[in-house]
Amino acid sequence: MRACFVILIACAAPALAQPDDGAERAAIAAVEKAGGKAVIDPKLPAAARVSAQFERATDATLAALKKAPAVGAIDAFDATLCTHKGYAALKELPHLQKLTLGKSNLSAASTTALAECAQLRTLYVARSGLTDLELAPLKKLALLEALDISENPQITDKGMATVKELERLRALELGRTGITDKGLFELQPLDGLRKLSVFETKVTEAAAAKFVDAMPNLRTIKR
Repeated sequence: MRACFVILIACAAPALAQPDDGAERAAIAAVEKAGGKAVIDPKLPAAARVSAQFERATDATLAALKKAPAVGAIDAFDATLCTHKGYAALKELPHLQKLTLGKSNLSAASTTALAECAQLRTLYVARSGLTDLELAPLKKLALLEALDISENPQITDKGMATVKELERLRALELGRTGITDKGLFELQPLDGLRKLSVFETKVTEAAAAKFVDAMPNLRTIKR
């Protein structure tokens, strides 16, 4: 049996660059007009290197970005005032790869709208009030590589039927959800999974160890 370790890596802040074309400058101006901050992140795709950051976002905030295709990442610390109307505007961003919602209240209509952001690679929706029902539309995000749905206690083993459809997942955060050993083993089709967190769930130590042995690429599991 392979030993199971938790590895904590301090990630350095990405090196930031300067805008190099009119589209990037226009996107930065749109973000700032909407009350946010913008930086150029070279880790984002060349067509959309603008990373937008907001302390608080509303539907109007998100709608203001739909004509800024150079936005590739959005980070909203407080998105509790956003509804499906705001999230629907995000599908107008053709290269949006990363969406982080620090706090939010997601309905089924909200996640249905988010599922239209077809280029998403990273989605952070912890503490968002998700249930298995609201989670279901996200299975359309076929390119998703990292998903954080932690601190949503109403997500249960049933919700793992949705998660296992995300075949490209490499990192998955399930801490403080309602999953058990049964739900954990629903995730076995995700053979590319490298990092998994199930802290403060009903997943047992024995099941976690068995799961690590069964997953060829899993490097860390936190429980």
